[in-house]
Amino acid sequence: MDRRRFLHLGLLTGVSCVLSAAPVAAFQQVDCAETGNADPACRRLNDHLDRIRQLDQALAAQGMTDPEQRRAVLAATLCPFCGLPLIATAGPGGF
Repeated sequence: MDRRRFLHLGLLTGVSCVLSAAPVAAFQQVDCAETGNADPACRRLNDHLDRIRQLDQALAAQGMTDPEQRRAVLAATLCPFCGLPLIATAGPGGF
């Protein structure tokens, strides 16, 4: 390898390192409080919050008035689309 090729590869490596130093989209924090946010993670979060609200209203309509009982039912409920719990629990196997 001659000197010119070595310097050229070094320059390309340096430029690629500088360009890749920008934050990766997967690790950026997204504020879902903004109205009209079309980020897929925000839509999924809003879907989960809607399902929690709907299930809570349905439990209250069926006469389950104890908030602890309703919270336990909500914590045991899985999302029908992604299979994750609607409410994250802090315990074995939880978040």
